Amino acid sequence: MSRLITRLTCLFVLVPIIATLVAATSVDFSQGPWGGGLTLDWFAYAWPPMAPVIGRSLAVAALVVALNLAVGGPLAWWVARHPSPLTRLTGYLVNVPLAVPGIALSVALVGTYPMLRPSGLLLVLGHLVFTLPFTLAALVPALADDELRTNESVARSLGAGGARVLRTITVPACLVALTQAVTMVFALSFGEFNISFFINPPATPTAPFALFDSYSTQRLEPASAQSMIFIAFVAPVLTAIVLARRRSPRRTP
Repeated sequence: MSRLITRLTCLFVLVPIIATLVAATSVDFSQGPWGGGLTLDWFAYAWPPMAPVIGRSLAVAALVVALNLAVGGPLAWWVARHPSPLTRLTGYLVNVPLAVPGIALSVALVGTYPMLRPSGLLLVLGHLVFTLPFTLAALVPALADDELRTNESVARSLGAGGARVLRTITVPACLVALTQAVTMVFALSFGEFNISFFINPPATPTAPFALFDSYSTQRLEPASAQSMIFIAFVAPVLTAIVLARRRSPRRTP
């Protein structure tokens, strides 16, 4: 039964992607699939305006990933290693943005830090606030693992310093969780629309806003071609998430 549900879910996801690819390779999709013939011209038409926004979105996503590791890593370690009412409260507060509509979060950030908006820094911080809960969700359980803590204690008792324990014990043990966190944060930042739409200056749009604008103002074929270009950049990241989850250890009670 679970396999059937999985296959139906995959089919549900793949059918729109296939339909988008068909539209992107059709001369005139209004005549039906591959109406007027098969063409790749729409990709050549769609790439020049898409290239700068793809590059901008990649840069923002990479910066958000780096900030998540710099902020979320130590924060996850503190929450995992020092359980207390304060750390539990911190975990709850970090997850609050997930319960707040993106529009409300964007308006709050713009109203509070308007001076950061023109530089693009507010966009990065908005993405950081939105993605940080996923970093903690991946890293906290891994860092709280009893076996990992025992191995770290043994290494320290044998004379290993903190940096060596981190490099040789902690990071390798949390590598799957780190991969999940990095890939998830990258994918979420790259595809985030609400925060990007309301915070980012219109003169420097990101990829999701460019897709929205394309579907609003252009023909279906070039808009579909831009969507396939967007998917081509996201697909490797989503594949990495799936592979990381498959490699995650399954614990038996």
